[in-house]
Amino acid sequence: MYRGPALLTALLALGLYYFPVFVEIEYPWPPDRDPMLLVLAGAVLGVWWIPEIGSRLSGVEPRPEALVFRSPFFALRVSYRRIRNTRPTVFSELFPQIPRHHWRWVEPFYDHAVLVIETDGYPLPARWIRWLLGPYVPLPQGHGFVCLVSDWMALSRLIDHYREGARRASSRSVSERPQELM
Repeated sequence: MYRGPALLTALLALGLYYFPVFVEIEYPWPPDRDPMLLVLAGAVLGVWWIPEIGSRLSGVEPRPEALVFRSPFFALRVSYRRIRNTRPTVFSELFPQIPRHHWRWVEPFYDHAVLVIETDGYPLPARWIRWLLGPYVPLPQGHGFVCLVSDWMALSRLIDHYREGARRASSRSVSERPQELM
């Protein structure tokens, strides 16, 4: 929600910095302060750019060895042995009460279908997961994760496929163990 004003502010700061190149103008601050306009433009462009990069680096990624939840600065691996069940539901049913200050960025997908991944527990404390991945990734009641993806059915099939592979691999490793001597 800050991207539009951030881009406008950055362009305005760059315009103020380069305006004296084309027109003779004197600003009400000393000329040695002009580089501060570049610093301002850089900082505000960072505010504009970070959400763009973050949205491309974030998401859920099913891999053969584990389900990976990614954010720009953190990746959480969840073993398929920990997953109990997957089921579709609607985001608004899981989170009926949204704080007003979150509503602006939750509203576009509030009535969308999500995939709920129920687990036997979290690999980290739930409050860390909320802090690192966001308040709407862990289930509000119980243990599990909420995945808002464009194709929840394909994600569910992939998770089931990898869960079955992990189950077969664990049963194979149990049967390959040498028999203990009595």
